[in-house]
Amino acid sequence: MQKKFKSITFYNAFTSLLLQLVTILNGFIIPRLILKTFGSDVNGLISSLNQFLNYVTILEGGLSSVILANLYKPLYAKNKEKISSVVKTTQKFYQKLAFIFLGYALVIALIYPIIFQVPFSYEYVFSLTLILAINIFVQYNFSISWKLLLNADKKVYIVSLSQIALIILNTLCFAILIKIFPSIHFLKLVTALVYILQPIIYHHFVNKYFAIDKNVKEDKNVLKSRWDGFSISIATFIHKNTDVTILTFFTNLATVSVYSVYSLVANGIRALITSLSSGIIPTMGHLYAKNNKEELNQIFNFYEYIIFFVTFLLFTVGILLVIPFVTLYTKNVNDANYYQPIFGIVLLLSEAVFCLKEPFVNLAYSAGKFKSIKKHAYIEAGINIIVSIVLVNIYGLIGVAIGTLLAMSYRTLYHVIYLKKHLIKRKISIFAKKFILFGLATAIGVSFCLICFPLTKVTILNWLLYAVIYTSILTILYTILTAIFYKEEFRYIKQFIKKFLERK
Repeated sequence: MQKKFKSITFYNAFTSLLLQLVTILNGFIIPRLILKTFGSDVNGLISSLNQFLNYVTILEGGLSSVILANLYKPLYAKNKEKISSVVKTTQKFYQKLAFIFLGYALVIALIYPIIFQVPFSYEYVFSLTLILAINIFVQYNFSISWKLLLNADKKVYIVSLSQIALIILNTLCFAILIKIFPSIHFLKLVTALVYILQPIIYHHFVNKYFAIDKNVKEDKNVLKSRWDGFSISIATFIHKNTDVTILTFFTNLATVSVYSVYSLVANGIRALITSLSSGIIPTMGHLYAKNNKEELNQIFNFYEYIIFFVTFLLFTVGILLVIPFVTLYTKNVNDANYYQPIFGIVLLLSEAVFCLKEPFVNLAYSAGKFKSIKKHAYIEAGINIIVSIVLVNIYGLIGVAIGTLLAMSYRTLYHVIYLKKHLIKRKISIFAKKFILFGLATAIGVSFCLICFPLTKVTILNWLLYAVIYTSILTILYTILTAIFYKEEFRYIKQFIKKFLERK
């Protein structure tokens, strides 16, 4: 891989990873403060309202993925007119969507407290809904078009660093103000006001690096292409929102709160892993635009290996420690049953499978193959909804997690086959071999951890100690596996570590 691609990919991946670490810490701190101060019902209400408000992403129709695919070639060719045209089209669309969302948010605020039996007043739920909607409105009306342009031009690090600063500011404000004025409405309003700074930062950097012509004509073909990406939006939305929506309809807010706590772990690990993709996707998009198949194959092989390594490592440690974590996290919170070991395992497995498909689906997106893959995205969404609804009344939390796991498994297998047939002619056996080898190493590692290092006394110090022990054991096993079966990837890693130490 060329040094230029290595360097920018590294910085993008590193800052994306750092962003996710900060986001995860924020995601642990704020819900814990809410649980401790306001209880499970408020925590469940916020999770439920956020999911319903996020339904607006369906209207987006997968445009963000299509926009990125449409920007790679003009950015590579330095076609300023085409870049300006795509950006202007994007801005117009998202501005319209922002005001449609305002109407939608008002409808949710009006009908949610009527449809669902919640232990809060109508005014309480109505006002909280509108406050939670502010951040999404700002994103659509001001931020997304600039963010997409920066990402497409491999300036992911700018987006990541600005978000890190805002998240830290938001967390500090929340932690301080909850002691001074413990009102969930006031706290969420402060959060919304903090994120108004985001579009200002993005706009500054866009003006610095790009000469956007505001008088250029819109590119209507971009909007036509979004319908091919609509299935992508549907599948992604359903993966992220189906479980909480179904639990809201068929169970209660306390159960939604239980789900949201386990999701902190699952979503946190997934976000860490997918953050690596944020740095690599633009590089793959540019290589595909250049039709550089040899280098594309090289970076894809390494990309897939890294995803396998970190997915098996982080999710295996997560499965081993999720119950002790939830026990500590919900200490002194007794208004719901947070001990759900089988649910925790199935939920983490479903997110692990989601991460394994990342390299395959992202290459298809980078290549703009939305039309040919949309059918199977719809099938994934259908499996998730139907299985979850059928099983939620029988198995509750476990039922919705099974629906997600089956849907993710189907989509992953499809994309492995699609890659071979339509993109880089890669053998399916490469994926299968890697899955089997990492699976066997994981079975050995888990058995060794449980037999030799069982966690019997749950304290914060013990949890951290065992997290280090389990991570170390599994890392050693996967490294040995790499040295034996994946010598080229092992060589890249050694080179990277050597250069990193030399810089130090």
